[in-house]
Amino acid sequence: MQWVLRDHGSFDGPVHIQVGELGSGGWYVRHQGFGVREFPDRRAAWHAVQAQMRRHEGRWEELPADPEPFRLLCGADGSRILYDTGDPCLYECWGELKDAVWDELWAAINSGKVLRRTEAHALLGGVIEVARYVDPKDGVRRFAVIEAIDAGGDYRVVDFPDEGAAVHLYEEVVRSREDHELPYRATDLDDVHYQAPIAGRPELPEGLTALPDGSIISSADADEWRYLYGRPRFDWPLTPDAPNPPGPVRAVTGEPRDWLPTGVEVREVTPPAWAEAAGIGEPAPRALSLAVLPDGRTVLASGHNDAAHLWNLRDGGIARSFSGHAEWVLDVALAVVGDGTAVLATAGKEGQVRAWSTGDGAVLQEIDDHRRAVNAVAWVCPPRDVPWLISGSDDGTVRVWSVEYARERARFEVGPPGVDLIWSVAGAVLADGHVCVAAASDDSTRSAVHVWDVEAETKAHEFVLEHRPTLMVPKVALATLPDGSFRVAAAAGPTVRVWDGLTGDVVRTFPIEETGSAAVALAVLPDLRVAVAAASGSATLVWDAESGAELARVDHGTRGPHPAVELAARPGGGLVLATACADGRPARVLRLNPRW
Repeated sequence: MQWVLRDHGSFDGPVHIQVGELGSGGWYVRHQGFGVREFPDRRAAWHAVQAQMRRHEGRWEELPADPEPFRLLCGADGSRILYDTGDPCLYECWGELKDAVWDELWAAINSGKVLRRTEAHALLGGVIEVARYVDPKDGVRRFAVIEAIDAGGDYRVVDFPDEGAAVHLYEEVVRSREDHELPYRATDLDDVHYQAPIAGRPELPEGLTALPDGSIISSADADEWRYLYGRPRFDWPLTPDAPNPPGPVRAVTGEPRDWLPTGVEVREVTPPAWAEAAGIGEPAPRALSLAVLPDGRTVLASGHNDAAHLWNLRDGGIARSFSGHAEWVLDVALAVVGDGTAVLATAGKEGQVRAWSTGDGAVLQEIDDHRRAVNAVAWVCPPRDVPWLISGSDDGTVRVWSVEYARERARFEVGPPGVDLIWSVAGAVLADGHVCVAAASDDSTRSAVHVWDVEAETKAHEFVLEHRPTLMVPKVALATLPDGSFRVAAAAGPTVRVWDGLTGDVVRTFPIEETGSAAVALAVLPDLRVAVAAASGSATLVWDAESGAELARVDHGTRGPHPAVELAARPGGGLVLATACADGRPARVLRLNPRW
């Protein structure tokens, strides 16, 4: 006996169910979506038929037995049409279980290994792939051909038990989809036409932007194009909810608490290999970034010449290198994203900003909108959102980006291009949920720190800094505290200043060795205390901003051209300090444990 589903829903197909007697004396039930099962007797088989029928909405009509409908979706070669937006597929035959079955299959395919890949034109944003995976139903290895030439349109997934059959179909699909007007971005078939993305940043007239496929459009339209067609290269995890509900931003709690620490344990954890290599001519890092992962491990990144490096702090080796900028890497920034992993941002002298995966070194995003050198990058992670990327450039602008699509969320004009230079940027999420951005700028006659509220698009503060006729490279840092207050710190000339972020009042002033440039960092300690670190001249110092006490001093012996410092709080208390002021590889790393 055989039945077909009539009057089914719009997302279901004409499902067939067949029941019959086996030569061995048992019975079988064949379902178009779930295959064949055997039963010991007619009664058990009939109960199975009824259970399968109840999983579908519609009217069942009896037909003469016919094997052809069952061959339509499952071929003699073992192939299965799992999903197809335009033609019959198994998804349409799974009834009320279709979404659960598909989600389980798709998760298995996504966790498998991509063997072959062709990327569609940037305007389409799709791919054609062969992926090896393990079927979660029976644990058998299979090979899926994913055809998604248009990310928002037709979609088809067919799998095979044999890799050769899957590859054969893949090659047929790639060739049949070839379009010289909309060429592939990349393909692994030598005889197929494609247009590789432009390497590096093209030199274009003001007001024009190059798209990944090589075409040129107005810069005014670039953001909209990326939002509509720029398929993310990475599934950015959302930042978890803030531990406390949004509340008002507050001023510094009471008067600064002036009791001193009873002691500070300072332990050098610089890998011996770096100390041994110091002074042999290795270039000093132009920038450093620290991140502490949820499990307590410390991640250190540095910028050197035209590359950035991620370092293994256990043995001093390079865990991963990131190379792709046409000129020097001027700044680096690490962020811990929602799944607990780290991502890296780099700023290039050629004007490009890049985001990288620290796991495999892949480029996650490229931003080419700045028209001059990008001196500074920073991350900020708003709750329930993907990380935002902040960049500051010699073009006189500070920009905030949605990193998924390289879409500009906010732009702050500091001054004319080539005159007002942005040397440092920082970001923080305030107690009310708003994102705060700070930047340090210099125009050869005046240096200042600017503080903005991104959501309100207003400037909260502008702090004028000491200025010297020599090259001035001011730096800025931000930190938010659990009581709802936040701090702004800047290093410039002979002074480090810490301000109350709400009122703009100066909380502390610390003297440093006067040089043309300095670096500054902030980290939050328990008991609503903020640690301030500054590198300048031949030393790096760390203070408690509440009492003004010096927590640590690192003497480098000689001055370096690019002082760099990073400070991070460790889970359970204590700090990690990374600093570089002279030739070395790549920095010194210390752990600080103040006792109060």
